[in-house]
Order: sequence, then C-alpha cells, then structure tokens
Amino acid sequence: MEFIKKEPIIILIAGCARSGKSTLAKYLEIQYQNQNKKVVISPYTKYLKKYIEEITGEKINEEKKPRDLLQQISSKLIKGILHKKDFFINRQIEDIEIYSYFMDVIIIPDVRFPEEIEEVKAKFSNVVSIGVIRMNYVSDLTEEQKKDITEISLDRYHNYDFEIENKDGLDLQKKALEIIQKIEERRLEDE
Repeated sequence: MEFIKKEPIIILIAGCARSGKSTLAKYLEIQYQNQNKKVVISPYTKYLKKYIEEITGEKINEEKKPRDLLQQISSKLIKGILHKKDFFINRQIEDIEIYSYFMDVIIIPDVRFPEEIEEVKAKFSNVVSIGVIRMNYVSDLTEEQKKDITEISLDRYHNYDFEIENKDGLDLQKKALEIIQKIEERRLEDE
C-alpha cells in the first residue's frame, strides 16, 4: 500500500450543548459524500466517551449521555488534576495527521474551547471553523452544567469563518450547502 498525503478540508464546528453541531456535521457529511468525497466525523470527545464506556460498562448515546461525568472527567481530572490542558487537541491533531492520508474532509463536530480552533488552524492550512448558535433555546442542562467551562468558554469567541444560527433542521441543511459552496469558492480564489 502506498500512502499519499492529501490536503483534506478540516471543518471545526463549535457551540454549546444542543446547538446543532452534530446535526450540522451530518448534513455536511452527506453533502460531501454526494460529491464523492471521503468524509470522517472525528469528535474531540471520542476518547473521553470511550473511557467512560470502559469505566461504567455502559454504552453512551445522545439520549443517554452522562453529561456530569463527561464534564467532571474532562475538566477536573484530565485538565485539572492531570494538568493535560491540550490532551484532546493533541489527540485530534494526531488523528488528523493519519486521516490526511485517506480522507478528503475531516469534520470535528464538538469544539468547546477557542484553543481547539486556534491550535488546529496553526497546525493545518485547510481549516474552516463554524460557530453554531441556537437563539432563544431553553436548555435542559442543570444550572451547574450550564456554568461548566465546556459550556461558557466560547461565549466571547467570534473568530469563526462562519457563524450561523440554527433555526430548524431545514434551515441548518440549507446553511450546510451554502457553507460548502463558500468553501469551494475560497479554494478556487486561493489557487
């Protein structure tokens, strides 16, 4: 097997819980696959979720997500006690380096910190960041969960390539297509 490095598009999707990040990622994936592109969705939290599944013996899904445990292990254990502030970023950068030999598009659907955008942009050239907000959405998170650093760290960050509002699924689907068109236009301008 011969390994040839590609220049994949790396899409970072940022936002609070239930803002529509994963839904947007799926819409982008479908649109790119319709263009015969090889796509991978690679969450920052995939290792964290795997740890929790191994620790608890229970499978994690969107309906049954132990948010408190996710926040505690991420914020207090990994970033706090173990002092591994860039743990997830370093893992993701390593994954991107491997995926770059196989994929045309890499989508990271769960950005929660500015450095998860800035460090990837510093390392790779073909990076697009998208901030997703959901106006007037009443979150079902507890007050403590809403105050966790994973929910508030992007409150004042607006250095995205695209900042979109999630009004509903159809609107989000339309915005995914518009973003892909704009990415392609920028790519052609850069050539």
